Amino acid sequence: MLWLCFCGVYVPLAICGPFLVLGGLFASNFELFTRYVAVGNEPFLSTYNGSFLGTTLPALQNIHSALKKAGLDTRVKVTVPLNADVYESPTNLPSDGNFRSDIQDLMLSIVKFLSDNGAPFTVNIYPFISLYTTPNFPLGFAFFNNSSSTLTDGGKTYDNVFDANHDTLVWALQKNGYGNLSIVIGEIGWPTDGDMNANLNYAQQFNQGFMNNVIAGKGTPMRPTPVDAYLFSLLDEDAKSIQPGNFERHWGLFYIDGQPKYALSLGTLNSNGLVPARGVTYLSQRWCVMSPSASLDDPQVASSVSYACARADCTSLGYGTSCGDLNAQGNISYAFNSYYQQNNQLESACLFPNNLSAVTSNDPSTGTCKFRIMIQSQTVTSGVEGGRGFFNF
Repeated sequence: MLWLCFCGVYVPLAICGPFLVLGGLFASNFELFTRYVAVGNEPFLSTYNGSFLGTTLPALQNIHSALKKAGLDTRVKVTVPLNADVYESPTNLPSDGNFRSDIQDLMLSIVKFLSDNGAPFTVNIYPFISLYTTPNFPLGFAFFNNSSSTLTDGGKTYDNVFDANHDTLVWALQKNGYGNLSIVIGEIGWPTDGDMNANLNYAQQFNQGFMNNVIAGKGTPMRPTPVDAYLFSLLDEDAKSIQPGNFERHWGLFYIDGQPKYALSLGTLNSNGLVPARGVTYLSQRWCVMSPSASLDDPQVASSVSYACARADCTSLGYGTSCGDLNAQGNISYAFNSYYQQNNQLESACLFPNNLSAVTSNDPSTGTCKFRIMIQSQTVTSGVEGGRGFFNF
C-alpha cells in the first residue's frame, strides 16, 4: 500500500530532538493520525563520520518507552529511516547482500529491536542517486519495466534498480535470521531540476512507473506483495542543503506554490491524481533583472551574483538544468530575481551595486526556464531577508 505522508490518514512523525511528550488530548489525536514515529533520518551516512552510531539505538528505545508509557506502542511503531548504503553487495547481485561490515553488529541490534517490537525496517531508496553517482550506470535500469538492461540473479530477473536494491536488503535480513521482517520505503522519488537527469519527463516516468506497480499490487522478485512506501516529496524545498547536489531542492511533486509539476495517476477517481492548491495569491507581476545599461565587465557582477545565490536559490542554473540555456545576462537576471522574490519583492532587494539591477514588468521567462514570482506571505517584514510565502491547501 502507498501512503502519501503529506495527505494520507496515517502519517509518520519525525523525531529529531531528544524528547517526546505524550499525554491527554494530544495522545488520543496522535494515535488516530500517526502510524510510525521516525527517529532521525539516515544517521549512518558516511558523511556523518560515525556521529550517531552510539545514540541511534538508545533513541529508538527511549521513544518506544514513551509510547509504551502512553499506551500507544501496540498501534504506533518506532522506526529509523536508513539510507540504502547500510547494506551492500560485493557483486551487485541481491543474493550477495549483507549489512555493511563496519556497522554489522549495530545493524543487527537495531533489526532485533524492530523485530521484537513489531516495527518495520525503513529504508530510503533513490534510483536517481544510483544514476547520479555511478559512472556509466545504465539509464533504463533506473526506471520500471525497462527492457534495455536487466540483471539475473539465480532464477530471478531484475529489470530495474529499485527491485534489485530492495531485494539486496531482503537477502541481508534473511541471512541474519530476520527474513520475515516487514520493510517500509521511507522515501522514494525523482527530482525535476538541478541536474541533467533531473527533469519533469524523467520524474513523471519514474513516479508513474512506481505508482503503476503499486496500483497493480506488484512487489519485487523476492517479495511479490505490494510495498509500503512514502513518495518524496510534496513540495520543492528552496532552502534545503545542496551539499549532495543542486537537485536536492527539487524533489517535490508540486512547485512551492502548490501547482502540480506533471500528471500523476494515484489510482484514484481523479485521473490526474494531483490537485492544485486553492486560494494561492502571488506578489505583483514584477521581476528583478540585470539592467540593460549594465556591463558584464562590471567588477561588481560576480560578487553580486554570489551574494544573491547564497541567499536565494540558483539551483536551476547550470548544465542540463531547466535554465541551462540562458546566456550570461540571463543567468545574472535569474540570480537577481531569485533573491528579489525570496525577499518578497522589497525595493531594497533589487538594488545591486553600480546600478546592475532593475525592476521590470516584462516576464523574462523563456522556454523551460521560469522566473517565478513569490506567493503572498502571511506577513511581510520591513527589511531585506524577509519571510517566504505560505499558502493553504
